[in-house]
Amino acid sequence: MSPLPGSPFEPARPASADAPSAPGTGTLKDPTQLPLPADEASMSAQTRLQVLREMMAEAFLALDAQGNIQELNHRAASLLGLPYGHCEGVTPWAAQPALAGTHLHERLLDALTTREPARFLSELPSGVWLEVSVRPVGGETWVLATDITRRQRAENEAARTDERFRQLGERFQVALESAQMAVWETNLVTGQVFRSEGHDRLYGYPQPLAEWTHEQFLASLHPDDRPTVEAQVSSIFHNDVLSYSSTFRTHWPDDSWHWLISRARVIRDANGRVMVVRGAILDITALKETEQALQEAVRTRDDFLSLASHELRTPLTSLRLQLDLIRRMAVVSPNEPLGSAKVTGRLESSDRQLKRLGALLDNLLDVSRIRTGKLDFELTSGDLATVVEDLAARFAEEAKQAGVELEARVQGPAPCRFDRLRMEQVVSNLIANALRYGRGTPVHVSLRQQDGALRLTVRDGGPGVPASERERIFQRFAQAQGSSRTGGLGLGLYIVRQILEEHGGRVWVEEAPGGGAAFVVALPLDERA
Repeated sequence: MSPLPGSPFEPARPASADAPSAPGTGTLKDPTQLPLPADEASMSAQTRLQVLREMMAEAFLALDAQGNIQELNHRAASLLGLPYGHCEGVTPWAAQPALAGTHLHERLLDALTTREPARFLSELPSGVWLEVSVRPVGGETWVLATDITRRQRAENEAARTDERFRQLGERFQVALESAQMAVWETNLVTGQVFRSEGHDRLYGYPQPLAEWTHEQFLASLHPDDRPTVEAQVSSIFHNDVLSYSSTFRTHWPDDSWHWLISRARVIRDANGRVMVVRGAILDITALKETEQALQEAVRTRDDFLSLASHELRTPLTSLRLQLDLIRRMAVVSPNEPLGSAKVTGRLESSDRQLKRLGALLDNLLDVSRIRTGKLDFELTSGDLATVVEDLAARFAEEAKQAGVELEARVQGPAPCRFDRLRMEQVVSNLIANALRYGRGTPVHVSLRQQDGALRLTVRDGGPGVPASERERIFQRFAQAQGSSRTGGLGLGLYIVRQILEEHGGRVWVEEAPGGGAAFVVALPLDERA
């Protein structure tokens, strides 16, 4: 229905802050403020409908079967950017090319084809959002559109805010899980309990439990920690406690114990009554283990310093004593020849103490090199049998003086790739260890090929090494438990294992036939020999 010729009504649209002005339409007036005709009864139904249509806040379009505009109000022209009064008989997308290809265009074409009512949302190129209702009426299709830009923007902003909060929550949850932390809150007024997703995992449950109670919490505590924790919880109801922190051990379903630290804040009302308690729990098991390891390292360091001081002082004291004796001999017996038995004995004793002191210092240096990865090796092909025979001969005199029988059975050749100096160190440490702990019993050294490898065995008839100690004695500063003090820093076997591992071999201790300890070394044969 187009405006009637000569009509006293000037079409206008309601003011809208969201609606863009239609190009070329000029300023439109509010139809409710327009003058009515002197004789209202003379208004036709068509005129009344025209006035009503212009007073609508909604946009109105009437399209024929081909989509051409039959009627529209100023609100439709304003929202869609159509030239009012110059677009009848053409399609909206022909009158405003910016509409072509839009969601509104596609949905209107579907409605014209199917002749089915439809309701949908559509965003215009101008950024205006419309809520559109389409309904077939006779041979036409009527389109009613409402500007919902403000509502849609609010909904979009709310959705973006929800998404930001969701992402923030996910990041917070990742941070909690990475830190092995959980948060919780107990509302004493409502009785509601909140706990974050990872809370139950801190108590050893892979999946969240249906509920979590204070009784379950207390039941999981270590018996030694429970009284302290219960006292802390009770104190918030009897004192003006605003926050507290507690550290405790909790028992997991797999029978392991874990350390947790809980920090909580108490929220009270104006009368001081506890309303809410909220807090965070952190798994500090790794921290506690590190702390215990550090404490053990400090104890080991202190023990080592005490041991090293004693061991280094012993040869120095003996050496000083021998030098004093030689000096006295020079005063008392100035004519005593240098090659006499007395002088020679003192010098040999001094030499032994110097060698012992040098060995202690060498071991300390080797441990330092092992820890820094600077223990160098020069592997060459050779016969290990010659090394073992030579060292057995060197220790023969020391064993004789100690009253110990030293027997060596070496089956050669024994082709192997090894660092000669380091392998001498291995054999020397094992023989010296047998002489020290064998308690005067015979020491047997053997080398042979067995099962495609070289096997070196050094055994004694001493008290042996208990099964529970057979791994520990290869650690730094370790000595056999329950044995009398025999000297040494407890580094020899540790160095032996490190050297053999670099050679692709291994060492272990087992019970010797008839009692005692047998240290066994296995080394790969040199296939190129």
